[in-house]
Amino acid sequence: MAIRRPVNNPLDEAHPYETWAINALLAVFLLIFLGLGLEWAGIENFLSESLNQYFIDPIRGESTGDSGYNNVNTLTYAIVLGLFVVALSAWLRGLGIDPTDTTVLALLPFVTWAVFGEVAEDAEMFGAALAPYFVSPGIHFQAAFWVVLAGAAGISLDRAEREGISQKNDLETLAAGLILMQFVVYASSIAGKSGDLSLWPMLLGAIAAIAFAFWSRELSDLFSNVQRMVYLTGVGGSLIFFGALAAFAIESPPAEDRVWPLFVVIGVPAAVCYWMYAQGRDAVAELSSQGLVAGILPPGMTDDEYRKASVEDFPDKGVIEPLRSRAIMAQPLVFLAVAGQILDGLATWIGIDGFPGLGEKHVASQGVIDAGLWVNEKMGIEHGMLDEGVWLFALVKVGLAGLIYYVFYSLNFERREQHLRLLIGVAMLVVGMAPGLRDVGRLTLGV
Repeated sequence: MAIRRPVNNPLDEAHPYETWAINALLAVFLLIFLGLGLEWAGIENFLSESLNQYFIDPIRGESTGDSGYNNVNTLTYAIVLGLFVVALSAWLRGLGIDPTDTTVLALLPFVTWAVFGEVAEDAEMFGAALAPYFVSPGIHFQAAFWVVLAGAAGISLDRAEREGISQKNDLETLAAGLILMQFVVYASSIAGKSGDLSLWPMLLGAIAAIAFAFWSRELSDLFSNVQRMVYLTGVGGSLIFFGALAAFAIESPPAEDRVWPLFVVIGVPAAVCYWMYAQGRDAVAELSSQGLVAGILPPGMTDDEYRKASVEDFPDKGVIEPLRSRAIMAQPLVFLAVAGQILDGLATWIGIDGFPGLGEKHVASQGVIDAGLWVNEKMGIEHGMLDEGVWLFALVKVGLAGLIYYVFYSLNFERREQHLRLLIGVAMLVVGMAPGLRDVGRLTLGV
């Protein structure tokens, strides 16, 4: 998320679909505030009743128990996510935020931040005031709050006149302050709800995160101020929540037969990441040496122009295309999104088939599982790890992982579409990796 100087170029202007997405989001928020306002005023209306039935009540139910999703909120969340991806791509481009894969690495700790926080909520560790904010969609807005706050702090440092050691000290101090803010907010909520639970693991997590912030100056060679602030804030929150889960595990040790899924669910996707990176790192290095990135077009060139151009007209095309398939594999945006889908498929399959009593809450996912059950009935499949039909969901996830790679392999993004490419990859990463890690976390702790 480095800040770069905006370039006045017609190809940097907003796409019509970006403007449409921004307006659609404004309309969505207007409807939400209107419905809440009418309810507050005591006026009975269809909008307020629908908000409560399909959105607010399921969120309250999830924060006090284990409520499921419904067709309406599932479809709505998917549409709103798509609108946010498109609208944010325009906003981030306007701010000059770095659209490279380095930003993905800076945001990655917020995936574990959200996962550990959600598992802590599943364990009913938070007080009533905070618990709803660790349920979808509240958890996403809460994570966005810390990302924006950390990013704003990084931008302020970029704009400051100070340079050198003093500026780096300012960054570390600001990062430590954001980490302490998280500890105070979340530890106080957990202490108020679980008075007997030891807070020492959370405190140790906060101390480790602050120490890491002051010992991580080497990251300045990799990250900009904005990226480093976001990264350190995410790492800090993740360690704090991990400390809370560690305290829970110490008080209620998990059963031994629930630990092994961690190694499978995390180990297999990690191996996939390494394999993809190893396959393509040389291709990435060769392209980088010539200032090229597979899938990103040179400034001023459109996708149509690139596809029609011959090697004689555009010599760089002769360099990119032979290396394209391998170079795409080694891009963090791609291999993390691919691994996230595989992780989710494995976590759901092992959780439901391997541990009777667990089930799926998402409507679309349950539909795939039901289709697997239908296939089982028709083919007479009765194996213990196949009889719940979740094998089909796992296969669909593997297929989706392959589709993600194919999409990034096939598409060329213009310079003004780099942020859209970034956000599409991040969205695919989050919707796979986050629920998968949450599922295996809940399974391990038995919550």
